Amino acid sequence: KPENLNWAQSAALPLAGLTAYRALFSQGGLTEGMNILITGAGGGVSAFALQFSLAAGANVWVTSSSASKIEKAIKLGAKGGANYKEENWSNTLAKQAGSFQLIIDSAGGSGYHALIELAAPSGRIVNYGATTGNPKNIDMFKVFWKQLRIQGTTMGSPQDFQNMIHLVESKNIQPLIEKAFDLLEVNDALAMMRHSEQFGKIVLNCDC
Repeated sequence: KPENLNWAQSAALPLAGLTAYRALFSQGGLTEGMNILITGAGGGVSAFALQFSLAAGANVWVTSSSASKIEKAIKLGAKGGANYKEENWSNTLAKQAGSFQLIIDSAGGSGYHALIELAAPSGRIVNYGATTGNPKNIDMFKVFWKQLRIQGTTMGSPQDFQNMIHLVESKNIQPLIEKAFDLLEVNDALAMMRHSEQFGKIVLNCDC
């Protein structure tokens, strides 16, 4: 348990925080000053990815289907974002940020070709999920001409976990918790998650 967190915050941290840490640092090679794009702002892993990236000194942009989630990400420190439901959303991001040395994605699906367009030469696209299915249109010519690295990742190692805990403590990172429910309210918690209403994590309080 990190010394700077209470029990509810600590409960929110392990799997999502570990997944985000490994995607960013162990697999993504994130360093200070990088331009980074995080898709699906508001999810548990993407929220930690946003916080960890900002703590590391990266320039962060996000995507979401929710204008309010993009706005919240900006208030937390992101430089901008785009609604991936809108036409030409990738052009909006390109005008804001140029290109991205690192892209963290959990969606895959039909929008994946846009990530290849947005990736900088020698950039990395790190995937920890495919919530919208397999990509249908990958321009392999751009993958090899731009010398991109498409990297898969999931969870993390014991060393990743220790490094993640150190980052949380040293940078005093507070996990984003949308709501803590009592255990008897578990169905309400599941309904919130099912409708993607949360920004960050949902916690169950078992001390009841």
